[in-house]
Amino acid sequence: MYIVRRVAKTLPGKAWEVAGLLNKIVEAYEEAGRTKARIYISGQSTPGNPPTVYAEWTQERIEPTDMSKVPASVRENNAKMQELLTEYSIEFYELATQEKMKARGVA
Repeated sequence: MYIVRRVAKTLPGKAWEVAGLLNKIVEAYEEAGRTKARIYISGQSTPGNPPTVYAEWTQERIEPTDMSKVPASVRENNAKMQELLTEYSIEFYELATQEKMKARGVA
């Protein structure tokens, strides 16, 4: 199992607008079968990082995106969101489950 996180660093004052667009994007993917995502924000109403919006979900496997299956609303909302960003990246994490740790002899 993997955790996938999109990291959207926003222009000043745009974090909530980006959160709304990112929410529409993940909802379209959820309707297409992806697991439920969480959207969260830092730096807008909390101290710390520059305004950043995150979308995070889990997946069984890491696979390339089949562009022919990307919902039209994702393409539309992503284009709008890109205008409000300074940086957009993706992070992948493997969950260190007890089974995996036992298989590697570290549990």
